[in-house]
Amino acid sequence: MVGDYLRRMGHRRALLVSDNDESVDRERMAGFREGFSDGQADFMKVPMNRAGRKLYYAQNMERIRSYTAAFAVSDVYAAEFMHFLLERGISVPGEISVVGFDDNALCENCFPRLTTVGQDAENRARMAMQALKRLWDESDGPTVEVLPVKLVIRDSVRRL
Repeated sequence: MVGDYLRRMGHRRALLVSDNDESVDRERMAGFREGFSDGQADFMKVPMNRAGRKLYYAQNMERIRSYTAAFAVSDVYAAEFMHFLLERGISVPGEISVVGFDDNALCENCFPRLTTVGQDAENRARMAMQALKRLWDESDGPTVEVLPVKLVIRDSVRRL
């Protein structure tokens, strides 16, 4: 969804921001690349700790500025990245559009309001509890479940 949306908004160069290339993050980035098929999407592996990420971004400013969009695999990373850019006078979405994933309360309470992928956290928690119960009971059930998501468009993306 995000890759297709950014492509339709005119973006052709995007960063994929995560601290790993495994599991759910890998799936989110693969989905992005599929939708961003005619664009260039580059993975930026950031440190796991906040201070390390801030330093990493500062050291990679030239690289970051060569992109028009960034997709962070979580809203926390996306909001933090936006804040870093804004502190340095880089306009979001004027110079770089930013999208996150989760649609948590942070999205409505940061500036600009964050465009994100929304998922039903209550349903996710319920399904996780059911999976744990199946493991505890040693009963069969799905080992992988895909939850429905939706694109929540707010203010952090601009059309080129």
